[in-house]
Amino acid sequence: MFNVGDLVRFRRSGIVKTRYNSTKLLGIVTWIERDMFNSYDGRKDDLVIVKWLPLNEEERMMEFYLEHLTPE
Repeated sequence: MFNVGDLVRFRRSGIVKTRYNSTKLLGIVTWIERDMFNSYDGRKDDLVIVKWLPLNEEERMMEFYLEHLTPE
Protein backbone atom coordinates (compact mmCIF):
# COMPACT_ATOMS: atom_id res chain seq x y z
CA MET A 1 0.00 0.00 0.00
CA PHE A 2 1.24 3.46 -0.88
CA ASN A 3 0.63 6.90 0.56
CA VAL A 4 0.87 10.35 -1.00
CA GLY A 5 4.50 11.47 -0.91
CA ASP A 6 6.02 7.97 -1.12
CA LEU A 7 9.02 7.51 -3.39
CA VAL A 8 8.45 4.66 -5.86
CA ARG A 9 9.87 2.93 -8.92
CA PHE A 10 8.60 0.31 -11.35
CA ARG A 11 8.73 -3.22 -9.96
CA ARG A 12 11.87 -5.07 -10.99
CA SER A 13 9.91 -8.17 -12.02
CA GLY A 14 6.38 -9.31 -12.64
CA ILE A 15 5.23 -6.55 -14.99
CA VAL A 16 4.93 -6.51 -18.77
CA LYS A 17 8.19 -5.35 -20.34
CA THR A 18 6.38 -2.92 -22.64
CA ARG A 19 5.01 -1.12 -19.56
CA TYR A 20 8.48 -0.58 -18.08
CA ASN A 21 10.23 2.68 -19.04
CA SER A 22 13.91 3.08 -18.18
CA THR A 23 13.68 6.90 -18.26
CA LYS A 24 11.25 6.85 -15.33
CA LEU A 25 13.83 6.40 -12.59
CA LEU A 26 12.05 7.80 -9.56
CA GLY A 27 8.42 8.61 -8.88
CA ILE A 28 6.53 10.50 -6.23
CA VAL A 29 2.98 9.40 -5.42
CA THR A 30 0.79 12.49 -5.81
CA TRP A 31 -2.72 11.03 -5.59
CA ILE A 32 -4.43 7.75 -4.63
CA GLU A 33 -7.92 6.37 -5.15
CA ARG A 34 -8.35 3.43 -2.78
CA ASP A 35 -9.89 0.10 -3.85
CA MET A 36 -10.42 1.15 -7.47
CA PHE A 37 -9.59 -2.16 -9.21
CA ASN A 38 -10.34 -5.83 -8.59
CA SER A 39 -7.14 -7.86 -8.94
CA TYR A 40 -6.99 -11.39 -10.36
CA ASP A 41 -6.72 -12.89 -6.89
CA GLY A 42 -9.76 -11.03 -5.54
CA ARG A 43 -7.93 -8.21 -3.73
CA LYS A 44 -8.80 -4.57 -4.21
CA ASP A 45 -5.97 -2.50 -5.73
CA ASP A 46 -5.53 1.26 -5.64
CA LEU A 47 -5.29 3.68 -8.54
CA VAL A 48 -2.10 5.69 -8.08
CA ILE A 49 -0.94 8.84 -9.84
CA VAL A 50 2.83 9.10 -9.95
CA LYS A 51 4.93 12.10 -10.97
CA TRP A 52 8.02 10.67 -12.68
CA LEU A 53 11.40 12.31 -12.37
CA PRO A 54 13.44 13.52 -14.17
CA LEU A 55 10.71 13.63 -16.85
CA ASN A 56 8.33 15.72 -14.73
CA GLU A 57 5.30 13.87 -16.15
CA GLU A 58 2.38 12.22 -14.39
CA GLU A 59 1.03 8.75 -15.00
CA ARG A 60 -2.05 6.91 -13.69
CA MET A 61 -1.55 3.23 -12.90
CA MET A 62 -2.49 0.34 -10.67
CA GLU A 63 -0.40 0.00 -7.54
CA PHE A 64 0.69 -3.45 -8.75
CA TYR A 65 3.23 -1.88 -11.13
CA LEU A 66 5.10 -0.08 -8.35
CA GLU A 67 7.36 -0.79 -5.40
CA HIS A 68 8.73 1.47 -2.71
CA LEU A 69 12.11 2.98 -3.48
CA THR A 70 14.65 1.73 -0.98
CA PRO A 71 18.31 2.66 -0.74
CA GLU A 72 20.56 0.16 -2.52
